[in-house]
Amino acid sequence: MFLNNFQIDERGCFGDCKGAMHCKGFNLIKMIKKLSKILTLSAALSSNIVFAERVQFTQFFNTLESLKSNFTQTVYSAGDIFISENSGKFTFQRPQQLRWHTTTPNEQILILNNNELWLVDTELEQAVLQKTKDFSETPLYWLINKPDALKDTPKYAYSEGGIDWYSVNESTQPVKFGFVGNKLTTISLENELDQVIYIVFNDMQVNTKINPKAFELDISPEFDIIR
Repeated sequence: MFLNNFQIDERGCFGDCKGAMHCKGFNLIKMIKKLSKILTLSAALSSNIVFAERVQFTQFFNTLESLKSNFTQTVYSAGDIFISENSGKFTFQRPQQLRWHTTTPNEQILILNNNELWLVDTELEQAVLQKTKDFSETPLYWLINKPDALKDTPKYAYSEGGIDWYSVNESTQPVKFGFVGNKLTTISLENELDQVIYIVFNDMQVNTKINPKAFELDISPEFDIIR
């Protein structure tokens, strides 16, 4: 048989026992040892990377108390056709205070102050008080609750373009969270029209001091208030 033509000499080299192949640096034992070290190191690194990826979501949201960030929100159709883009500033504080201020192309402000949810349209000069609902069916659910209180904690799914993506059961609530290192950079979700919405954050400040007035309704006297 083929393998019967080879043997390992006292130096750990392999060669043809009949002399057809001589030991010319093919040190099998050294090669095996090197390969073993490489595989062990690779496995350790892979284990550490997977561990880091699996805890980014819980680490970020377990320690989150407040944040301020600029955002860009882009909407695509189910066929991946661009629909719209807007941008603005986002302010959040636990347990349940949020200000989503869209500045371009049209100014709108969404304010959540505990149980009051206001939508302010500066172009129409009106403020509408909306009924708060079960936030478990909205992206806000993932912000106001810490991971141990979630019904379905997002799990690491894959990495793409330098972003580590975490997702929940997409058959019930298609939402994904993208992290670069330990910082939240992107949220991807689908609405009832099967449109895909990407929210990209930049200049994010985590656990920074927030002025309480940021969550108060402050409008001009000429605005119509609809309750």
